Amino acid sequence: MGIEEYGYMMKITEKSDVYSYGIVVLEVLTGKQPIDPTIPDGLHIVDWVRQKRGGVEVVDESLRARPESEIEEMLQTLGVALLCVNSSPDDRPTMKDVVAMMKEIRQEREECVKVDMLLHASSANDQQERNVPNEEPMSVISTSSTNLHLHYSPHRPQTPK
Repeated sequence: MGIEEYGYMMKITEKSDVYSYGIVVLEVLTGKQPIDPTIPDGLHIVDWVRQKRGGVEVVDESLRARPESEIEEMLQTLGVALLCVNSSPDDRPTMKDVVAMMKEIRQEREECVKVDMLLHASSANDQQERNVPNEEPMSVISTSSTNLHLHYSPHRPQTPK
């Protein structure tokens, strides 16, 4: 449905607001408009992102220079946006569910950053104790192996963790 919900049905619901939110998130992350001349074959932004399976190539070029952990967060947020723009309003999450998913994405990245900082500090201390020049320590945490799974079922109550 999406835009048609506004234009044809003149019906504004929470689910149409969720759709609009999803579109805004897609616009921010891709740097493209819903109907953008740079999207091949005249595809709508939703269809283009789905066609690319939400891969990193849809993220705005200026954002791809960000740290890997932030790119991972952007890709997970892109996944949430795709849930929001589901063509069936009944299958879209509520905004409460969206907020819970976004908090989970953010919390996971913050935890990874904290562990990474602790590892970096620990490794730097070890190097100083051994009088070894300060080399860049290898990080044990790989942001590409994050375990956030966005399981959303519109027919089952969601409870935030």
